[in-house]
Amino acid sequence: MIETPVKSSDKTENSIAVGETPPSPILEEGPSLPRLIGFTGLFLFILGTVAVVANRATETPRLISESMGFFAIAVGLSLMFYHAITDSNIEIRRLYGGFALLILFYALAVSLIPGPVFASGVPDKHIGHNLLPWGVGSAGVALLFFFPFLRHETEEAYRRTALFGVLGIGALLTVGSIAAGLLFPTFLVGPGLALALLGLGFLWLFLSQVDTTQGLGYTVAVAMGTIGGLLLGYGILWPSVHALLYDGPTSLRLATGELSFKAVLWRLLTAVVFALPAGIAWLNRSALWWRVLASLFSGIGVVAVILSLFSRPIHSPPTPFLVPNGLILMGLGVIHLLFSLSYISDSQFVALARRELSAYFLSPIGYLVLGGMVMLQWIGYYLFIFQLVRAGQFGEALPEPIVSDYYNLLMVFAVMVQVPALTMRLLAEERRTGTLEVLLTAPVNEWPVVLSKFLATWLFFLISWLPSGLYLIALRMEVESPFDYRPLLSFYASLMAQGVAFVGMGLFFSSLTRNQIIAAVFTFVGMMFFLLCYIIRLQQSGSILPQILQMALGRLSFYHMWEESLAGRLPMRDALMFVSLGVFWLFLTVKVLEARKWL
Repeated sequence: MIETPVKSSDKTENSIAVGETPPSPILEEGPSLPRLIGFTGLFLFILGTVAVVANRATETPRLISESMGFFAIAVGLSLMFYHAITDSNIEIRRLYGGFALLILFYALAVSLIPGPVFASGVPDKHIGHNLLPWGVGSAGVALLFFFPFLRHETEEAYRRTALFGVLGIGALLTVGSIAAGLLFPTFLVGPGLALALLGLGFLWLFLSQVDTTQGLGYTVAVAMGTIGGLLLGYGILWPSVHALLYDGPTSLRLATGELSFKAVLWRLLTAVVFALPAGIAWLNRSALWWRVLASLFSGIGVVAVILSLFSRPIHSPPTPFLVPNGLILMGLGVIHLLFSLSYISDSQFVALARRELSAYFLSPIGYLVLGGMVMLQWIGYYLFIFQLVRAGQFGEALPEPIVSDYYNLLMVFAVMVQVPALTMRLLAEERRTGTLEVLLTAPVNEWPVVLSKFLATWLFFLISWLPSGLYLIALRMEVESPFDYRPLLSFYASLMAQGVAFVGMGLFFSSLTRNQIIAAVFTFVGMMFFLLCYIIRLQQSGSILPQILQMALGRLSFYHMWEESLAGRLPMRDALMFVSLGVFWLFLTVKVLEARKWL
């Protein structure tokens, strides 16, 4: 018998058909780890919520204490947020969008329910008792979870509905809180400021997801700038104009009745200062809305100065306004202006700064630093409350200002780790990836590059310190006798000045190397030196260093400046020294980048 030879292809087909199976199609492995983390976070969130509600409702100790319940909620939300920004499944993202909407409804409900909720026998329950911290805090959590939903939503109907909802919430909170703060000044100090910042966050979320060069995005950005300009102008003009019209022409004369040359010159210089914004806006050919605002501000100021030269239309002395209402309004105005200009300005510097600031909110390091600072500041706030409760139990009265004990050594450790973490990648990563050469070959010199990175990091540095102030706002609403919060303003002013030096130093060390770890180590050593200056200041009597060197190093102690500012004293010389040191670091950074051209 002659067997027919089998072709190799036939053998292959037969072997596959009989003894083997073809390879299965390659399937993309699902994000199992992020989902495991997300479900773990959901479990911790539910467990913590049940523990907190059970402890509050029964007012008896439970297996899981209330503080542990809050900790579980915080950890659970952090894990869920990580899952929300990493899982690419659209259904998962929509579930988190629904979760954000549910949290938002909870924030609205808890703010409107008369409180305290679980307290029995309290006759004076009122609406808004739980606004701080539960209402505002929950709305802030909803804002965080709306971000990944809007960023990755592909269905246009869902996206537009969510965007208009976010815009409406932001506009209502911003305009409503500011209007209520102007009508009721005491409202602005507490919940008004928190609601205004929350509204600003919703407006930022809207602008970050739309085109701001035209259409509705551009209109919203211009409206934010207009609101910011009006707030800044009102905060400056109200106390200034009132004081000018109250002083009138009588303050221009000496006791003998003769005109005081110095007083007249000072009044005229005030008119020149008022006229500067309009002059600069028209000479630079700024946007029409900005020229109108600047002209309105300058016109009111100059007219007030002219009237004060010839008459005294106001006979009642000005009431205290600048601290804190004026400062709060001016701060909100500056923030709104910065947000507006960052989206509608075509300046290279503004574009670079916006890119750098956005990088923090699109990278894990930004959320790690922000989340770590929130948790550490919460722990510090918890320890501060424990100290107050313990003093009350023993009948001890804490002397004002009580906030002098608010920032302890835990926050010293936090800032020493925070600064290296924020600054290590600024230029080191650009050098490692080669994008620094591309950036510097573009039609932009070294100064805009350095200043944009500095400004973005400095702003993020300040943002990460905001929760501690918001915690104290909640405390002010809870206690029966309000405490003196003004030292907190001087502390933030000190922190702004110190941040210039800290960020400038980290930026300089980041320009020296391609390795982020090396840059972080150098910056941490620099922060250790600042802390060592505090120890040197405490041991001046037994130190072997010369007296002049001891005094100079003592000025570099950032913790001593914290103590002074929290005691109600703002050391201006130390603040100017830190700002000057920051400018020096920026100058060195620019010179390092310029030296690369000669290598």
